[in-house]
Amino acid sequence: MILEAFIRNSDKKRFLRIHEGLRVLFSNRVVITVIVFLAVLLGSFYACVIYDAMFYYYIVIISAIVCVLALFQFEAAFLFVPFCLTNPIILSQTQTRLRISELVFLIIFSVWLVRLIVTKEKILFPKIFLIPVIVIISAAIVSFFAAPHSNKTGMQQLVRYMEVLIAFFMVVFYCGRKEQYIKKIFLYLMIGGLCASLVGIIQFIIKSLDSGVAERIFGLHGGSYGAIIGSTLVLAFSALSYPVEKNTRLWAIVTMPFSGLALILSQTRAWIGALFIVVLFLLIWTKQSSLKKILLIMGIMMGIVFLVGMINLLGVIDMKYFMKAFEGAFRYGSGEKHSTQDLAIYMRLNVWRMAIQHFLEHPFFGIGIGNLRFSNYLTGQLGNPIEGMGYVDNQYIQAFTETGIVGGIAWIVLMYRSIRIGLQSMSKSVGSMLQAPATGFLGSFLIFAIGSLFWVVTPQHESFALMVLYSGMLFNIDTLRDGNMKRGENS
Repeated sequence: MILEAFIRNSDKKRFLRIHEGLRVLFSNRVVITVIVFLAVLLGSFYACVIYDAMFYYYIVIISAIVCVLALFQFEAAFLFVPFCLTNPIILSQTQTRLRISELVFLIIFSVWLVRLIVTKEKILFPKIFLIPVIVIISAAIVSFFAAPHSNKTGMQQLVRYMEVLIAFFMVVFYCGRKEQYIKKIFLYLMIGGLCASLVGIIQFIIKSLDSGVAERIFGLHGGSYGAIIGSTLVLAFSALSYPVEKNTRLWAIVTMPFSGLALILSQTRAWIGALFIVVLFLLIWTKQSSLKKILLIMGIMMGIVFLVGMINLLGVIDMKYFMKAFEGAFRYGSGEKHSTQDLAIYMRLNVWRMAIQHFLEHPFFGIGIGNLRFSNYLTGQLGNPIEGMGYVDNQYIQAFTETGIVGGIAWIVLMYRSIRIGLQSMSKSVGSMLQAPATGFLGSFLIFAIGSLFWVVTPQHESFALMVLYSGMLFNIDTLRDGNMKRGENS
């Protein structure tokens, strides 16, 4: 009788949990099963890559999993996206540059469209972002047709603008309208960043031992690797500064030293400098807990030192490689012998000057989207975009030069509105369980916004999508907190 009563009581609680919106999908048993299953799939994938084996079956399996999950619980399927964006593996065996993150998003977006058609739900897009997004895309289209030499790269960039600024943003908006999913996305971004950090550290050890010098690392991201790791650090920093669930705090503790070390090993001073400015801003903005944050920074440093010491003690790699990487990460042209890295700022200034000249020659329609590529950073000579020439290394100058004054201003407006929404969401979420995600998302967005002064974001799918993901999540938090405040006033 006691056992039967217990079972009935358990069934009743489960029934209530389901109808309160906390689906059985997120019970501990199911979560563990999903994690194990994903680990097996990822392990199989990496094994196929190492042994150069065919892995079309992997694409089919992951596509099936994401599709079925999206059909039954759409928001849960979206949780694949932040993890895949932070580890954007290219599916080269498909004879394309398609990434797993793009594949997952395409599946989720397709299911979303089917749901809209079947349920006849209205398509919503936040008004605050609608006008700048339309103007950016319109200016890009006009510049593409007005350019003297339109090319495949420009068309790819146009598609990426539509994919990320419209399709991806709408899905982000729909998937982050509940607090539980915002917190899940926050956690998954941090775990994905931790995995990306481990990839970078292993890459540094292998490459440095092979070459005998402290190699710069880019993980699976190229030049935007530092931005991904820097934003991961901000997310972990926020998780340790404000109230979060216990498992989120544990992941943040683990993430801190690995991501801190990976950022140093990347030796990308633009993103390191952006992270420093963001952390300084967070310290000033939230004065009430500055001491705690300072202690956290000291803890990160101690964690990095401990991690490097353990690697050295285990005899994996000599300490000198880490010291060289540290010098490269924090050297700003102060050495007696100037290397190519020391000349980076001077080369950037040169290509910026040349890009501004091209803008002044074509102020209204620009030189055409995708056309601002340099074959020589010292002379500033333009190159062929199809051959993968160098970028201007400044997202704002690129927007003005490629798409003209209208497109450039629209890009600045979009960035400004995202930051304003972020500040509002951070202020409104003080004392709630959304304070950590709001602070982390805003800090991560600011890393991209500041780092864009020395790098380009839009040509890389994952960095562009992540920036839009942070912006969309900040809008959702702001809207959610507004609703909670109104309900509090009415009660």
